[in-house]
Amino acid sequence: MNSNTYKARSGFLLPIFLDRLFILVLLVISIFDRVFPAEPVALFLIFVLALCIFLKSARSKITIEDEGIGIRKLFREKHLRWEDITNVDAMALHKKVYLLLTTTRGFHTVANSHEDFTSLVKDVVRYIDQEKVEDGVPDVIKHPVKRISNIVSAWVAFIILLGAIVLKII
Repeated sequence: MNSNTYKARSGFLLPIFLDRLFILVLLVISIFDRVFPAEPVALFLIFVLALCIFLKSARSKITIEDEGIGIRKLFREKHLRWEDITNVDAMALHKKVYLLLTTTRGFHTVANSHEDFTSLVKDVVRYIDQEKVEDGVPDVIKHPVKRISNIVSAWVAFIILLGAIVLKII
């Protein structure tokens, strides 16, 4: 039985984890600082948002098996059998690429935020009848799009949060 697993890019998980940690440090500092009373509430809300982003990314996993494809997201998990997939298409929005899997019960999306997205698309195309694969899907394989803006943004947030902690301590 063949099985390939694709998780969220590890290059994103580290900075978003550190961002979450630094927001927590700022939250603790602001609780004891009491300069701006609304600051702990705002930081708590930002912490919860960062926690959700981290959990969503850490939990996301695509599993390609001989029987079908498993799509795991934050609070749900779907398993699609290959014969239930009626159409495979790709949609690109700037540097964000989605693989669209249409089934008899609806459609499912897989984003290029997973490690080795091109191999993931190749694995899906290998199991699907070629008449079900739209013309845009081979273009994703031939011209892979690497999205790094979310990783860069997370590292920029890390630097800003580090600066905020230093300014709070000084």
